[in-house]
Amino acid sequence: MITNDVKKIDAEPSLYSLLLNPKGRVLYDLILYKVSNAEYLVEYDSTGEDYLHKHLLMYRLRKNVKIEPLKDMSVWVIYKQHDDESSNKNLNMQVISSYLDKTDKIVKYTDDPRISNFGIRIISKSDVNVHESLEQSGLNLIGEGCYQLLRYKLGIGEGVLDHPPGNCLPFETNVDLLNGVSFTKGCYIGQEMTAKSNFVLSVRKRLMPIVLEDKNSYPIFPPECNILNEKKRKVGRLRSHLGQYGLGLLKYEDCAKSEFLQLEGFDIKLKAVRPKWWPSNLRSDKNEHIFL
Repeated sequence: MITNDVKKIDAEPSLYSLLLNPKGRVLYDLILYKVSNAEYLVEYDSTGEDYLHKHLLMYRLRKNVKIEPLKDMSVWVIYKQHDDESSNKNLNMQVISSYLDKTDKIVKYTDDPRISNFGIRIISKSDVNVHESLEQSGLNLIGEGCYQLLRYKLGIGEGVLDHPPGNCLPFETNVDLLNGVSFTKGCYIGQEMTAKSNFVLSVRKRLMPIVLEDKNSYPIFPPECNILNEKKRKVGRLRSHLGQYGLGLLKYEDCAKSEFLQLEGFDIKLKAVRPKWWPSNLRSDKNEHIFL
């Protein structure tokens, strides 16, 4: 059912992947965790809970598998402040795990499976404050930050707001760069379009960070607001933003050649930022960054 190879979960603590519809369009992004040989956790955008639950039940067929939403779980992330872009050192998982092992009601913790240096994800019971528990154990944390803002600065989308169900293609979400797809596993729903994008088609549009010009406040932008270049040609769409930072689905090579970018219908300019974790040889006409 998923774009990644589920067999990897036996060797890796977590797995990032997508669920697609039969036309190869993205329905949901998720992170899969193995708790035991008979139990797995699926982390996803809670706003799509009912739809995802029905989707999984539909493909259960007559298998003896119990699928149910968990209301008593919370997700926490420990991450480094990314103000210093020159620092590539990752968090010391060995040190932090020694504190997590002493914290009650931690169900699972693992490095984020998408990119390195994106923090440690923690699944806990919802009645425990992991931040307070870790500090009481002696782990020195700076404080609570804004994970959404971190994602926007790095250019990593999550959930139905950044990946509208049924509207975007897998490579537009950067799933190929986020360790979320396997090209050697067997068939899955939507596999034909995904394989074609990798081996045949050009991938001209990708989700990437955008920075709006600094203002005291911003108007409410319409959904999928068009982004234009200096020639008034459409180069993409605004997906979401939090203050000055956001995500846009953009023709990234055209943006690099543009003198400036602007939101259609608004006197607000912006710039597109190429993420540092993208391969340097990434081009729309050649997917040589993919290793089979």
